[in-house]
Amino acid sequence: MQAQLPETSSEENQLWEDSWQDTDWSGEKTTVEWRGFSEFALGAFSKPSPSPNGNSLTEWRNQVSASTYWGEQYLSAKLELLYDDVDDNPLQLNWRELYIDTAINESFNLRLGKQILTWGTGDFVFLNDFFPKNWQAMFSGREDEYLKSPSTSAKFSYYSNAFNADIVWTPTFHSDIYISGERFAYAHPEFSEPVSSPRVIADEPGRQLSNGQLALRLTKNHKSIEYAAYFYRGLYTQPSSFNPDNGLQYFSALNTYGASIRAPVAGGIANTEIAYWQSRDDQSGTNPWVPNSQLKILVGFERELMPDFTAAMQWFSELTLDYAAAKASQADNMPIANRWHHNLTLRLNYLSMQQKLSWSLFAFYSPDENDFYLKPKISYRHNDQWSFTLGANEFGGGNLQQQWGQFKPSSSVYFRVRFSY
Repeated sequence: MQAQLPETSSEENQLWEDSWQDTDWSGEKTTVEWRGFSEFALGAFSKPSPSPNGNSLTEWRNQVSASTYWGEQYLSAKLELLYDDVDDNPLQLNWRELYIDTAINESFNLRLGKQILTWGTGDFVFLNDFFPKNWQAMFSGREDEYLKSPSTSAKFSYYSNAFNADIVWTPTFHSDIYISGERFAYAHPEFSEPVSSPRVIADEPGRQLSNGQLALRLTKNHKSIEYAAYFYRGLYTQPSSFNPDNGLQYFSALNTYGASIRAPVAGGIANTEIAYWQSRDDQSGTNPWVPNSQLKILVGFERELMPDFTAAMQWFSELTLDYAAAKASQADNMPIANRWHHNLTLRLNYLSMQQKLSWSLFAFYSPDENDFYLKPKISYRHNDQWSFTLGANEFGGGNLQQQWGQFKPSSSVYFRVRFSY
């Protein structure tokens, strides 16, 4: 599962801003911008599901955020109180953001703390982005921004006429919030149907610096064309490897190298991205318990077809390397992916009623596995305070061991109402 979000989703929040005057230690007045929202969300499975919970989503979320400049430093904080009746731990208090951003000089910038990070050119597709994702949020019907989870990182940025550079160091490994059986069923190789038990239990990596994550991005804009190169050294962000000695899944070592181009073409925006995933724990491809190295390729195009109506398509392909070795060493009862695996995506967005009513559809379809994932959604912004969303997550496919087909019993509908202030 790979996905991508826009660089920011602040416009979707429809937050009502307020500010007040505070005083810092120097005696100068500093403007602090406060905002927040309260949201209730309810989701129900639309098909018989082996999930241990009756609903796919039952939660009440409250967020308060504050941001300010303190001299040359920018400070941002977002605190959330969440009651999630589906989660094993229903009452949660979490920092979604808590960082300080400082300009060292005109060329260097440093951001320290808990922050949401994303890069790459895909839409709901990630090739070179290894910042943590929350797949349970995506499948349950939460706001799209919650697919991205925060990480406690140091982001160092350099700007020049020749190129820009971003280096992100996450000293303590942050994994994805993956599908584990807690909320949604998943495909287990020992069962013919998706199950919610046994739970996916992962051997979490130690907190030593050697298990940290390092990501690098170089970018250059030239004549309306954006070029980028990427590097990542760390671990797979999902426990895709298995240790037969202790019976636990774990996060194996990974290096990636990638590049992307985004440019205006034929009245729209075209993008292409490539990534080589080097599985450091199985470079020969002969270990059946560790993912093989892969080559990933993305091509996309987006265009406004008429006022307030936008369409976008992507073709995403994954090539498993050393495939003959992988098949020869395949363990009994363990499924093996196709050598080439493809996903075609379609996004349709239409705004009506003076852009207060939004109609959208995002669809994944795999032509080699003939399975799909549909995300239709209708959102209505009544005013600056109240907004309402009705949507669905529909999975299908003939094989319940497939990427999307395995989640067919987890298909659901959901409703959210949000009050912003």
